[in-house]
Amino acid sequence: MKNNQKHNRAIIRRVPLATIVKAKNGDNTALEKILRHYQGYMLKLSQFELYDASGTVYTCFDEELYQELQFKLMKAILDRFELR
Repeated sequence: MKNNQKHNRAIIRRVPLATIVKAKNGDNTALEKILRHYQGYMLKLSQFELYDASGTVYTCFDEELYQELQFKLMKAILDRFELR
């Protein structure tokens, strides 16, 4: 018997280079577009679990960490990203 199961593969979507160039040159709309692109990833990194005395799990969100991740991404784009 042949195994006809489909493999789930993630589609990696990249930010277009033109958007990065615009953001590097100070275009706020392009910078917001990049932040929206990475929003899900940053939200996932900002989550943590808390347990109460009865063992119930609560998923929490660290807003300070989320804002710090946004700031670091913006700083990396504006200061450190080199285009040749």
